[in-house]
Amino acid sequence: MKEPDVNLDANLGPIEKVLWRGKPERGPFVWRTWPLSVFGGVLLTAVVAFETTILTTEAPDLLACWGIPFFFAAMYMLVGHFLLTSREWRNTEYVVTDTRVLIRHGIFAPRVKIFSLAGLPHTLVEMRGKEVGNIMFKPQQGEGYGPWPGYQTMWPYTPGYLLGMMYLRDPHKVQKVIEGARR
Repeated sequence: MKEPDVNLDANLGPIEKVLWRGKPERGPFVWRTWPLSVFGGVLLTAVVAFETTILTTEAPDLLACWGIPFFFAAMYMLVGHFLLTSREWRNTEYVVTDTRVLIRHGIFAPRVKIFSLAGLPHTLVEMRGKEVGNIMFKPQQGEGYGPWPGYQTMWPYTPGYLLGMMYLRDPHKVQKVIEGARR
């Protein structure tokens, strides 16, 4: 099977009508991983304390090499993950048509996922700030993970949810577009 083109327009059918197109809000999308920075700060403090102890005592200076990988891990957790989520934001786009939902997503090699509106369960909006929220597709109580296998591994995976469009401006408006297209 041929992989879909990462250009969403190339994946649209000739008579398919785009009802909504958008990207996540940049700030909330990129900053959603801020708790990792807390752990990065703690790890960096521990690395600095370790290196200081090694270099200011009678311990062999070669032991200081043990701190190098932890320093790089701490720097990634402190600031590097923001660079990756910023790149992820640039590669994320959503399109709702009269029959399908298309999601382009990825950090280094974006891919397009295409889902039929008829096969997705009902929508649920989770607000993440003033006028910003996520649209999640969730099966109704007792329906499991939906009618087709494989939904459990869709991005972003959240237990009980199948698929999400994250950090959208006015998600209730987008939800109405999706629900209107199902009728």
